[in-house]
Amino acid sequence: MEEKAGKREELIERVTKEAENETEKERKVTIRRVAEKAGVSVTTVSFILNGITDKCSKETLQKVLHTINILDYHPSRFAQCFARGKSDNVILLADKHETVLQQAESFQFVRMLGKGLEKIGLNLVIRTYLEAVRIDRADAIICAGTEEETFRKIAAENFVPLLAVGSRIHDELFFQVLQDFEKVMAAGKEAFGNDFSVVLVDMYSESCKKEIRGICGDVTFLSDHGLANVPKGNIVTVNESLMNLPELSDRAKILVPSVTEARIDAVLDCYSKAVKRETVSTHVVRL
Repeated sequence: MEEKAGKREELIERVTKEAENETEKERKVTIRRVAEKAGVSVTTVSFILNGITDKCSKETLQKVLHTINILDYHPSRFAQCFARGKSDNVILLADKHETVLQQAESFQFVRMLGKGLEKIGLNLVIRTYLEAVRIDRADAIICAGTEEETFRKIAAENFVPLLAVGSRIHDELFFQVLQDFEKVMAAGKEAFGNDFSVVLVDMYSESCKKEIRGICGDVTFLSDHGLANVPKGNIVTVNESLMNLPELSDRAKILVPSVTEARIDAVLDCYSKAVKRETVSTHVVRL
């Protein structure tokens, strides 16, 4: 009788142990479990996951990495970003992105900006509209052609660096990257004297367009249906998309490009200075 009871207890113990092992395997691997298995604190594991390795010994580092590998632990990217206070995302709010001409102009800027951000480990996220001005999980917001009123609403709701491209914001607090239309006019006069018209795809806020008109005079801002309104004669433009349009093939044209490596570098430089909260003499960059 005692022998049977002993075998029964042994069977129960074995089945219980197997069940516990299965439960252990099925448990979700968390940072806390990694810490327990490695015999270190959760803080130590967190530091290592976020690349901060100078706060622990080489042996501890190897132990934690080995445990992560054995447990096949895959930390949430969102959790890592939250821990570092960074998302690695830069939001591009492209307001002037509706017509074919606007989309053609945006493409080159987006491609070059995305490539530039990628080099410094950042992701470009494009938004062409906002349902709410509050934007979550962004390290910075770049507003392209955004009206000043909307820009200020975004600034009031988001506590990350906010940059303007193609928008004139009457507040020196914000970095603004704008085309130097004095240089555009100088190039036009060198090529055509005073016999030319400035023709631009509408990529600008109203305040920016007002400033451009103050420099260039009577400027034609184009939508898809505005080609018939282009003045006769020579054309000066900053938009590469206008250079080969059949409708304008009979005009002499010169291009002073708005999308250049220098402009992208200026945006990235402004981003860097804004993130570091550097003190600079001016936040308005014209080129």
